[in-house]
Amino acid sequence: MTPDGIGAIRVGMSVDDLRRVVDVPTANATAECSYVHPSAAPRGVLVMLARGQVARIDVDSTGVTSDAGVAVGDSAAHVADAYAGRVSATPHRYVPGGQYLTVRPSPAGDSTRRMVFETENGRVMRFRAGRLPEVEWVERCG
Repeated sequence: MTPDGIGAIRVGMSVDDLRRVVDVPTANATAECSYVHPSAAPRGVLVMLARGQVARIDVDSTGVTSDAGVAVGDSAAHVADAYAGRVSATPHRYVPGGQYLTVRPSPAGDSTRRMVFETENGRVMRFRAGRLPEVEWVERCG
């Protein structure tokens, strides 16, 4: 996964375009926010749709890696090493001692994209990639 998407799923694509590249259940394309699980996606991968577009991709289980090789279960130190100079840490809203490790895109990247790794006890519990502001929403669709 990259800040721009996973596989053929790209942040910013319309719901119709998403349906052309992957099989997804019927979704309310005009909803403020909803989630779908593409049938071919690995377990734990969800796609957030916001106002008819792919806004972010969430990974909640092992088996999927970021563009720098970070996966659920890896250490927070691995995130910091893999994205050296591009990571900012903020306290987790719900997990005492947990953090959000937010990765800015490389200099040539889109400034509206981010990857966010959620950690607990120094380990990545889940991560997501997508556009601002949705990628930073803590409660998903609220």
